[in-house]
Amino acid sequence: MSHTLKLARLLEVLRAGEALAADVALRQAQLARVNWMARALQKQAAQERGHAAMASAALTLTGMRRAQKSMDGVTAPLRARIEHDLETGNLAASLLGLQGVVEHLGEALLESMGRYEHPAGVILHALRVKVLAQERGHLLLGARCLQALASFGRDEEPELLDQYRALGRDAAIRVATLLDDARLDANVFWRNVDERLTHWQSPSCDRQVQTPNA
Repeated sequence: MSHTLKLARLLEVLRAGEALAADVALRQAQLARVNWMARALQKQAAQERGHAAMASAALTLTGMRRAQKSMDGVTAPLRARIEHDLETGNLAASLLGLQGVVEHLGEALLESMGRYEHPAGVILHALRVKVLAQERGHLLLGARCLQALASFGRDEEPELLDQYRALGRDAAIRVATLLDDARLDANVFWRNVDERLTHWQSPSCDRQVQTPNA
């Protein structure tokens, strides 16, 4: 696989992930019944749209817009599960899916991949810096929203998160296979994500945040 095609596929993975996050966060905001939560999720959605636009601009510079076709089916099961939770009004479960699994996948992926000597690589670097700077706010927001949802049955969370973990592991393997990059071992990639999830769901996790960072 050519160097440019690898970069294009990475950018498309990021673009698709950020577009998914933007759509889900906006729909979560519509389900939120308290003002601070709705505003924070709307802000996250706006940030995710900005990230997707940056990835799309970088992808254009590679001249390989067809990379989008490579994403077909990669995250379909994970997307379908989040879609189901949103359609049934299960805000808490969708938080496990997006702010839990999807956000951690994106964070770990960006931290695993290095620089690319290509004009699009400059935008990718800027995107990495911007996303990682805002990612912690999104993760902590999700944790705080879960804590605030009084109607959410806490006994159900481990089972739901385990279901999302299985979908996340499948997505991680598919992404690593698609990118075909020596820097991204599928098993190491998923272990990294899984460790972050374990900390994220821990009661000791710092959840004192109301809005994502600007």
